[in-house]
Amino acid sequence: MLVSMTGYGKAEKQNKKYTFNVEMKSLNNRFIDVILKTNLNKVSYEEEIVNIIKKKCKRGRINILINVTSNKDQNEIVLNKTRLNSYMNIINQIKDKTKIEDPVSLTNLLKIPDLVDKHSVTNIDVKHKTLILRTVRAALKDLETHRLTEGKSLFDDVENILNKINKLIKKIEILSSNHSKKEINYYRNKIKSILPDINKLDNDRIYQEIAIIMEKKDINEEIIRLKSHMKMFKIYLMNKDYVGKKMNFLLQEMFREINTIGSKSDKIKINHYVVDVKDNLEKIKEQVQNIL
Repeated sequence: MLVSMTGYGKAEKQNKKYTFNVEMKSLNNRFIDVILKTNLNKVSYEEEIVNIIKKKCKRGRINILINVTSNKDQNEIVLNKTRLNSYMNIINQIKDKTKIEDPVSLTNLLKIPDLVDKHSVTNIDVKHKTLILRTVRAALKDLETHRLTEGKSLFDDVENILNKINKLIKKIEILSSNHSKKEINYYRNKIKSILPDINKLDNDRIYQEIAIIMEKKDINEEIIRLKSHMKMFKIYLMNKDYVGKKMNFLLQEMFREINTIGSKSDKIKINHYVVDVKDNLEKIKEQVQNIL
C-alpha cells in the first residue's frame, strides 16, 4: 500500500512532575530532513531522537516540536531567561550603534512575546529521557497512521487516473491499426498532387516510398512500450515498498513515449487522445510527489 510523505502526528505523556507533548508534521522532500524544536535549553540526546525518526521515515521533511510543561500550580509563571538575554544583547548592540542611552523600562520588557511562560520548563533531568523518547515514538506511530491513511487516498486517485489512461491508449491503438488502405491512398494522392506526372513513375517505387513514410509514422512500438510502462506502474502501485522515486522515473519514460506518439501521428483524433493522456499523466505526476 502507498504511504504519503505528508502527515501529522502527536502524543502526550506525563509523570508526577511534567507533561511531555510531541507534535510531528511531515512535508514533501526528496530526501529525509529532520528538524527538531523544543522549549528545553538543550537536549543531549537529540541525535538519538533524529535517528528514531530516520529509521521509520525514509523521505520527507519532518518537523518535530517537543514541549515540556510543569504540572505545578496553574498560576505559576516562569521567566524565559534565554529569551531575555537575547533581547538584552540586541538592545545593547543598538545602543552601541546609535549612541542612544534611553533606559529600558520593565513595562517595555514585559511586552516581549513569550518572555514569561506558564508552566514552562527549560531544564529537566536526563532521567526523564525515557519518557520523552516514549512520547516521540508514540507521536511517530500516530504520524505513520496518518501517512497510511493519506496513502490510501493517493492509491484510489492514482488508480482511477491509470484506468482512464489505459482506455485512451486502447483507443489510440485501435485508431492506429485501422484504415491502412485509406492511408496508402492518402499518401498516393498526396504524391500525385505534388507530382502531376506520377503515372510515369514506377508503381513499385511509389509503394516503396509510401511504405517508408508509413513506417516512419508507425506508432506500434511506442504503444507497446507505453502499455508495458503502465503495467509496471500498476505493480509499483500495489507494492508495499517505498516506490515514490521509481514511479517518478517511470513517469518520465511514459511521457517520452506519448510525446513520440504525438509527434509521429498525423491523425487528429489520435493527437486529441495524446493530449488527454498527457493531461492525466500530469495529474499522476502531481500525486507522485506526495508518495514516499
